[in-house]
Amino acid sequence: IGGLTLTKGVYTFNSNINIYADITFSGGADDVFILQTTGALMQAANTKVILEGGAQSKNIFWQVADTVWVGAGAVMQGIL
Repeated sequence: IGGLTLTKGVYTFNSNINIYADITFSGGADDVFILQTTGALMQAANTKVILEGGAQSKNIFWQVADTVWVGAGAVMQGIL
């Protein structure tokens, strides 16, 4: 999902979530983002989760069934 801009909502994946490029969450201060996966979450080194338009880290929920891996120097946002 790296390189994407996501708006509020629920995103369900039946595979791993791979972040190999910066990802942006765009929305207002009260918008909620839920990302669910039956697999793992992998974020590459030196990539960023970017918030824009007032989106808040406390409103991003990562529901991961398997392992979570965040590479060195990466910036993760949200609740794991």
